[in-house]
Amino acid sequence: MLKKFSLVMSAMLLVATASSSALAQHRGHGNGGNGGNGGNGKHGGPGGPAILLGERHIDGRADNDKIDIGRDNGTFRAIQFRVEGGRVNFDRITVKYLNGEHEEINVRSDIPSGGKTRAIDLPGNRRVIESISMWYSKGNWRTRPTIRVYGIR
Repeated sequence: MLKKFSLVMSAMLLVATASSSALAQHRGHGNGGNGGNGGNGKHGGPGGPAILLGERHIDGRADNDKIDIGRDNGTFRAIQFRVEGGRVNFDRITVKYLNGEHEEINVRSDIPSGGKTRAIDLPGNRRVIESISMWYSKGNWRTRPTIRVYGIR
């Protein structure tokens, strides 16, 4: 009888542990949380999860970089930039779509380390992004900030 009770209690403990782990994982990817990304590059946000499209480091005082994205990532309605490791002054961004169209976006904003831009809407129908080119500068010449670009479906 004691053996059966022990086995039932072990099974219940296992189910409770699995349930709380799944709940914690769901909360980490929930609606607009600023928590960690759980290693998969997804964060919740209005309209759906944000998907990490790429990242770059700013090496010089002023820099420009291009992130190739492509067909495999699908279509997006908005993009967002997140900054770590130092302040970044965004000047402009060019989004090139797979259909050959491109769009220039004047951002002109200072993003502190740990900050992010607003979700930048991409006008028109959702389209596949071929690449994103960025022109920016860093706030302190001693830092090497990281820029992460997210797509929002």
